[in-house]
Amino acid sequence: MSKNPDDPLERLWKEYTLPLRDFDDLSLARWMSQTLTQMQGRAWRLSHPLVGAYRLAAGLGHERQVWLKRLVSMPGNYTESPCCRAPLLPLLTRDVPNTGLICEHCSGTAVPFEDLPPELQRPFKAWADEYHPIHEVAHWDENQKSDCYDYEEAVETAASEAERLLVVCGRQHALRLLEFYPAAIWEDQDECLEVRAEDIVL
Repeated sequence: MSKNPDDPLERLWKEYTLPLRDFDDLSLARWMSQTLTQMQGRAWRLSHPLVGAYRLAAGLGHERQVWLKRLVSMPGNYTESPCCRAPLLPLLTRDVPNTGLICEHCSGTAVPFEDLPPELQRPFKAWADEYHPIHEVAHWDENQKSDCYDYEEAVETAASEAERLLVVCGRQHALRLLEFYPAAIWEDQDECLEVRAEDIVL
């Protein structure tokens, strides 16, 4: 979600949150706990509607410090996230070597990269290192664009490569997280290259 309050998408997400604001803290905590229980055992696309609904609730829950109040028990198999003490629900993005795994509740770093098990660090870094120059094509400056024979073609090629690597993320890397966490989320789009979730076919 955008952090710019004037962004139309940000306004839309705020509108989506309005019904959740009618929940009292206990009802919100129960809904989140039940939803986390249902999410167990799967690596979820960031674009999945259930993930979107949970992200809205999680943001509101963080704002109200619902998990700190311990109104409900943390769902089984979930551990406490060190960043905000909510249940640890990690998000895997292409920036994992720099940001680690992101917390779905507070958007901070839930698991720093160096704290990941070595069997995750190596493939995640290799994947992110391959992805980085592909993503950067969307951010080339004018000199880089002028050095390119056909920039539009370069962007199309980069988008196709990004799609391929996001499929790898969903089919392989996100599933590896389930060996260590009860559920996980992975980023299945690249807005800069105009790669949409529906372009990623698993």
